Amino acid sequence: MSNSVILARLHALILLVGAVAVSAVPVACGPAGDAAPASGPRPLRVQLNWFPEPEFGGLYAAALDGGFERRGLDVTLLPGGADVPGPQLLAAGKVDAAIVAGSQLVTLRASGGRIVAVHASFQKAPRAIVVRRESPFSTLEELWASEGAFMVGDGLPYLKWLDRRFGPSPLVRVPYTGSLAPFLADEVVAMQAFATAEPVQLEADGVATRMFLVADTGFDPYDVVLAVREEMLQKEPEVVAKLVEAVSEGWDAYLANPGPVNDRIAELNPDFTPRTLELAVAALPAFVRSETTDEHRIGWMTADRWNTFVDQLIELGEIDASARGRIEGLFVNPVVGSR
Repeated sequence: MSNSVILARLHALILLVGAVAVSAVPVACGPAGDAAPASGPRPLRVQLNWFPEPEFGGLYAAALDGGFERRGLDVTLLPGGADVPGPQLLAAGKVDAAIVAGSQLVTLRASGGRIVAVHASFQKAPRAIVVRRESPFSTLEELWASEGAFMVGDGLPYLKWLDRRFGPSPLVRVPYTGSLAPFLADEVVAMQAFATAEPVQLEADGVATRMFLVADTGFDPYDVVLAVREEMLQKEPEVVAKLVEAVSEGWDAYLANPGPVNDRIAELNPDFTPRTLELAVAALPAFVRSETTDEHRIGWMTADRWNTFVDQLIELGEIDASARGRIEGLFVNPVVGSR
């Protein structure tokens, strides 16, 4: 993956038109939610929140190894981009399912959107802040108390969290300019990152970095969350459960044997190099697996985790406490054969 692709992740405003079909039989055109005839597979359109990448490895594995097909599902994965509003498309019924961030799901439900989390690929939040390896900062707290420029987007809830956790930072927040040159030239001391993406790419390009995970400070929402509409969950619980089962099985397969899926990702997103994909997969288990997934399955969620995160968003002023009633029921762990 070239630097231009990193920049796209960080700052570009790109509208990717079209879809990437992952099943052997193309999905018939029509509005989301149109069930297939009883004799055929159930078509499902799943909106990703970024371009084809290893963070979606479980979904691509389920497509490649027939996990969706074996369950009677004809799944199309729709690549995302900076201008593709996945949560809103899902809430409006334009797609059947979507990958969203935990914060997006909570805030959308707080505003009345009826979408539900059914699977969380990332058990540990991958949001991070990166500095060059030779920088003097050994902890995030040290960095937060320092001076200099910090390349970061506006409105990220974890920035409020870190200010509350460590005190207001003297770091000057500057927007991404369309170039990594300021970071590489030490014009900025830090930049935001997704732990399995930018740091991995920089390492593959020979740039040594140090990464501080925001999750290690206590702000640790679920991420790469698969969500569906409440209506679909109520009307077709078995379809949702089969989708989730296939994705969980796909993650096990991908982590055990990433080669075929990485080949597919490289085909769909040619900017990825074999080295970048190799490094990304090596980083994934620390975020995808947990004690909870060991006890249940990959993607399993707990009420304690969601409740803690909701409390934090209320504390930070991201949502109003009066919205609790609308937020209730924001997740479920579907199981095939159970209603």
